[in-house]
Amino acid sequence: MVKFCPKCGSIMVPTRKNGKIYMKCTRCGYEVEVKEEKGRKDSITYQIEANKRVATAVASEAKERKLTEEEREMLSEFYEIFLEEFEKEEESSEE
Repeated sequence: MVKFCPKCGSIMVPTRKNGKIYMKCTRCGYEVEVKEEKGRKDSITYQIEANKRVATAVASEAKERKLTEEEREMLSEFYEIFLEEFEKEEESSEE
């Protein structure tokens, strides 16, 4: 249920102050304490059109992982081959 300010007619929004909930006017600052009714709970919902939604990714913290001996050997071989090819490429570009 939307509430409007009795002074200026602007929309009022819920705010929390000293553990209590107040409805506060966005324009003039008028406040009134909300008296909670049993069984009633206010909530705000938003509806977004499908074409305006944005896909996001979830970032997670990397976990430390130890390499196996086999993986270390493979990396070592890869680096050796990479460095040899890199040297060949540099020599051919200098000429």
